[in-house]
Amino acid sequence: MSWKNRGAGRLLVAALLCAPAAAGAQGRASEGDSSPAYKACMDKSGGVTVAMLDCGSAEYVRLDAALNAAYRAATNGLEPAQRNLLRDAQRAWLAYRDSSCSFMSRLGDRGTMAALADQSCLMQVTAERTRWLKDLAPL
Repeated sequence: MSWKNRGAGRLLVAALLCAPAAAGAQGRASEGDSSPAYKACMDKSGGVTVAMLDCGSAEYVRLDAALNAAYRAATNGLEPAQRNLLRDAQRAWLAYRDSSCSFMSRLGDRGTMAALADQSCLMQVTAERTRWLKDLAPL
């Protein structure tokens, strides 16, 4: 097998492994995590990449604020050692999120779609982590 074909094979394996998770995240994110303002902005974007990125930037700010609020709520009432463990886990998760989304957005030759893919991934994965942190809060 040539080097080029091995690269394509690896790309296919990565896409197949990540597709179910990405599809599930996209479905959940579109159902309950996207704000009405984001949906309206995307409807008005006309499919123009720059306009879509602007919509996503505003939505990501909202999702990041929700993530931070969920993190603060999850740390309430924790023992100092538990709080430190959650802090370390959150820092590791942030690095994972950023590198995973960067990787996913650069699969194949996406051109201008790479920025949209990266932004979409960041929004979806951030929304999932927010739900996870919210589930911790009552503990």
